[in-house]
Amino acid sequence: MFKYLTCFLLCGSLIACSEKVPSSEKLDRASLMKLVFPSWKNQKEAQIQALALDEKEGEIPDSLVATAEGKEPAGYLFEISAEQLIRLNEHRAVLITSGKPVNQQDEPAALHTTSGLLSAFWFKQTEDRWYADGQQTQVDWVGTIGSIGKSKVVKLSQSQFALGLESGDCYSGQCFADLMLYELGNDKVKSMLKHWVRIEADTLGARGDCEQIFKQAPNKVIRHHYAESEQSSFDCAAVKGDWQIKAGGKNPGDLLIRFSGFIEKQNTIEEIAAESDGDEATIVVDSTLLPVKQQQLFRYQGGEYRLISGKNPTPEF
Repeated sequence: MFKYLTCFLLCGSLIACSEKVPSSEKLDRASLMKLVFPSWKNQKEAQIQALALDEKEGEIPDSLVATAEGKEPAGYLFEISAEQLIRLNEHRAVLITSGKPVNQQDEPAALHTTSGLLSAFWFKQTEDRWYADGQQTQVDWVGTIGSIGKSKVVKLSQSQFALGLESGDCYSGQCFADLMLYELGNDKVKSMLKHWVRIEADTLGARGDCEQIFKQAPNKVIRHHYAESEQSSFDCAAVKGDWQIKAGGKNPGDLLIRFSGFIEKQNTIEEIAAESDGDEATIVVDSTLLPVKQQQLFRYQGGEYRLISGKNPTPEF
């Protein structure tokens, strides 16, 4: 009798404990964010939160600001956003978040060289409720000015998903965007590209006449006369790549990037000396606007995507 009574009390105690574990009936971002960050408010905007980082997942940047000593939850301060929620299968889901470093005054502390933090949190469904079930707080540091960029979830194969990040910046009128790709596993997110791939670049802000240059007929030589102070060594360029994964099989499908746009090629013909003091020399330039239509093919081999064919036509700077 005592044996059965003990078992009954133990089972009752376990049930009571399980009921105290935070869970959510709904599979939505706001509900799951509250399981990960108890003080999370039911709103779409980014919120300041403390996030503990595991050194085993990667080196922790020295520039991060930790919460005040003794304050709970302990961790580093970020402006956290819920980026993507993916249901991996019937009973498992992963929530992808981004984190922008902030200071003790809850102000952004990100520079052009500051990357954003990519994190992942898993959830499992038990008896029609969702429970937190693992996390990877330092998946990667990617992007600039504390932002991971634009995120997109795509099918990787019949039963797998991938996360694509497009992040970029502008310097001296030259802008770019790079692609990073991650496999969304049942308990881990891992990079599928050894290096980022540049998918967009332009020099439109580096010269004042690029808008006019792009009105030229393609492949036709057009002669321009520039005052010496106005002539630029930058070629006008604007190239963009659209990427897709050819999912459908049991294994990750090929990654295809189709590039399109225009790149100008300048050829300096001569320099005409100034006619009098105070005047400028004139630079004579032949300009040809070349259309871009190329593609790159990457294939999944040895745990990552490797380039099989094609060259990247985006301008280098």
